[in-house]
Amino acid sequence: MKFIDHTHHVGNEDGDVLFGYTKRTGGRSSYPSGSFNMALYNGDDAANVHHHQDRLGAAAGFPPERWVMPIQKHGGNIEEVTLADAGTNVRELSDQLYDVDGLYTYDPGIMLAMNYADCVPIYIWSRCNGFTALVHAGWRGTSHGIIGRMIERYGGDPKDLTVVIGVAINGPCYTVDARIIRALEDAGLPEGAVDAHDEGFDLDLKAVNRHQALNAGVDARHIHVSTLGTEDLDRFFSYRLEKGETGRALAFIGRKKDNDKG
Repeated sequence: MKFIDHTHHVGNEDGDVLFGYTKRTGGRSSYPSGSFNMALYNGDDAANVHHHQDRLGAAAGFPPERWVMPIQKHGGNIEEVTLADAGTNVRELSDQLYDVDGLYTYDPGIMLAMNYADCVPIYIWSRCNGFTALVHAGWRGTSHGIIGRMIERYGGDPKDLTVVIGVAINGPCYTVDARIIRALEDAGLPEGAVDAHDEGFDLDLKAVNRHQALNAGVDARHIHVSTLGTEDLDRFFSYRLEKGETGRALAFIGRKKDNDKG
C-alpha cells in the first residue's frame, strides 16, 4: 500500500487494534503533484480527498462512513465518541466536534482519525477493555498536557494501556523560541528534550509526550516511540518545512468488530 507508510494490527490481549499513518505519495492532489492529501480544509478539491479516503478505507477495512474526525484547533479539548458519531467531518466539515484534539471511544467498528503535518499523533488503547484513543499533540496541546488528560479519561489502571507516539517532526528539525519553551515548562520538560543553540531551541515533542505518559502512570514497557520524522519530505508532509503549502496526512486507529475480522 504505497500511500500508507505503516499500519499495525495487534490482536490477542490488545483487542484487534489497527492503527497507522498515511504518507504523501501515491495520490492525486496537486501539492505536490501526485500527493495523498487527506484534509478537506487546505484548498484541495474535495473529490481528491474523497478518492483518497475510499482507498484508505478499503485498505484498512474501515469504510469512510465509519470514521470519526474532529475539527482540530491545537488545544487540549477531548471528547468521547460512539458509533452514533460515525461519519462526522469525513465527507464534509461541520460544526460538530469543533475545537477537539483528542478522541476516545469504547465502541468497536469505528475508526478515530485526525490530520497531521508535523504534530505528534498519539495512539492509545487498553489491553483489558475497549478503550481506544487518538491524540493530536502539537506544542500547544502538549503544553495543555493532553496525553495525560486523555489517560485520565480511562476508567481503569493506566498500566493496562499501550501508547504509541507516531510520525512527527523530530527535534533537530523543530527549532522554536523561548516563548514555546516557557509554555511547556509547567507540563514538564525531560532531560534531553530541549537543545539550546544560537538560533533557538530544538524541541523533541515526542520525548515530552513520552514523559507525560510516564507521569500519568503508563508502564515504560508499553510506550513506543517512532523514529520516523516528517522532515523526510520524500515520504511525509511537513507544514513547517514547506511553509504551509502542503497536504496533510491522516493518523487513524480503530478496533474491528468480530464480523469485520474475516
